[in-house]
Amino acid sequence: MSSKRNQTIAIARFLMYKSGLNRQLDGMSDEDYLKNPIGLDVGQYVDDLMKYCPESTVDTVLRHQDDMIRRLGEDYLSVIAYMPFDENGGADFA
Repeated sequence: MSSKRNQTIAIARFLMYKSGLNRQLDGMSDEDYLKNPIGLDVGQYVDDLMKYCPESTVDTVLRHQDDMIRRLGEDYLSVIAYMPFDENGGADFA
């Protein structure tokens, strides 16, 4: 299992992506979406969630994503989302 840092970053990146996607989809008609589908790259963010987080955490994030975005706010999420993943077991950030 990965570090709490990586879990937090993966969650923040997914929530920021989802927040931006929600803004793009808001007001978009079905016809517009079919002409130019968006959100098809969500799998990358879900892959990161699955890589760095336990399944129960992923389930919780997916179930409560809108509430989490609203509660945490985009400013906070954007700061965390742009942090690099820790691929060296914490040695770089100790």
